[in-house]
Amino acid sequence: MKKAFLSGGFGLLTGLFLSLTPRAQADANIYWDFDNGFYPSTVQISPGETVTWWNVDPYGFDVQITFDNSFSFSLPNLTGQGVTFPDAGTYGFHSDFGDNGSVTVSIPPITLGSPRNESGQFLFDATGLTVGKTNLLQASTNLTSWVAIKTNVADSASMTFTNATALSRRFFRLVELP
Repeated sequence: MKKAFLSGGFGLLTGLFLSLTPRAQADANIYWDFDNGFYPSTVQISPGETVTWWNVDPYGFDVQITFDNSFSFSLPNLTGQGVTFPDAGTYGFHSDFGDNGSVTVSIPPITLGSPRNESGQFLFDATGLTVGKTNLLQASTNLTSWVAIKTNVADSASMTFTNATALSRRFFRLVELP
């Protein structure tokens, strides 16, 4: 379950808690040749992204790439093969020449953007949402008792949340349900 927190009163930011985890890179390429093996040997991506392996061996060797003994493909010289990873996890792979590597698929953190006050409304943006997952926006005046104020299903990775400006300080958190 992913959580992100935001605090505000009269549309002013009183606290913003962001995850320090770096956002995963975009789709990745991994190259192989007989002398150097895989480079880079490890990559980090987000669910649904594709890693493409390229055989750039100058001697024309073909290479067989196997994932944890369950999935494999042959990679002829100067060709690429893409694999899309739908689920989070670490996927080890190796070549038939003994080279090893891994793909780490991680869910990016929910990040809350700078809040703003527009037309008497308290607004903030959230990014890193998982499409199809239910998000629960909660509010609290004491960080102990939380009240759900909005529930929705993400139809994109980002969304703007709107809340009437409160007279008292309120803290907000966004929880992505499993």
